[in-house]
Amino acid sequence: MRILVVDDEPAVRDLTVEILRRSGYKPHGVPSASHALDLLDEEPWDLVVSDVVMPEMTGVELLYELRRRQPDLPVILMTGGSKEPERTTKAVELGAVGLLYKPFSHAELNEIVASVLES
Repeated sequence: MRILVVDDEPAVRDLTVEILRRSGYKPHGVPSASHALDLLDEEPWDLVVSDVVMPEMTGVELLYELRRRQPDLPVILMTGGSKEPERTTKAVELGAVGLLYKPFSHAELNEIVASVLES
């Protein structure tokens, strides 16, 4: 399964990619939503895991654009913000299949990814 990881923080992006790689997935990390959109236009992906707070285009804006372009592509959003119900509601309304709160454990990441890809 090919997973595109979008996060402007290199340490978080690299760690997320490494966790997913060790779990048997084929992840690829990019630093921005624009990079993600370019790759999504070029190649098929099974899942996108994106940070919410990024410069230039947020993860929620990326999700909105992905719903327009590829409505069936599952997206998990990661956020370091507080567990605000409004953010969760907005993400779900826009079609996020999951919300992961930073810092997350390896098990939490693997559990949500496996759950999404199995459904």
